[in-house]
Amino acid sequence: MSDDEQRVQEAAAEFMRTVPVQDVIVSMVQTVFDVGYRRTGLIEGGDQRDLAQTALAIDTVRALMPVLERVLDASSLTTLRSALSELQLAYAQAAEAPAGEPSAAEERKAAEPDAPAGKQPQPPEGPPQARESRIASERPRIWTPGGDV
Repeated sequence: MSDDEQRVQEAAAEFMRTVPVQDVIVSMVQTVFDVGYRRTGLIEGGDQRDLAQTALAIDTVRALMPVLERVLDASSLTTLRSALSELQLAYAQAAEAPAGEPSAAEERKAAEPDAPAGKQPQPPEGPPQARESRIASERPRIWTPGGDV
């Protein structure tokens, strides 16, 4: 073993002796969020779609919440809960669209013309009842541990 390899091993051993467990848990949760979101297939190059993996990521974070509530401050917990909600919504959005097809939200965004820079979008003309509603008649299903809601 070279001197460089031995120093790396010693540094790793020292890190393991001194790192607080809550730091390892938070780091792991951040990785689970990242991988879970990537598996929705909603990010650029979304060829990694695997909603079962996203569901597992959601279950994992939810299972760790009681532990995280004991070791994190209120601000960090708020951020964590927000990230979990975003992952659940991404799961629901990804579940709406078949694999390889854009989701309903992506189709709506693509259909809307881009407003010129510095110009505010104008409201549609005509009476409100004549305009097409931008609110979906059905709300998207949100994954939960007990079943879809």
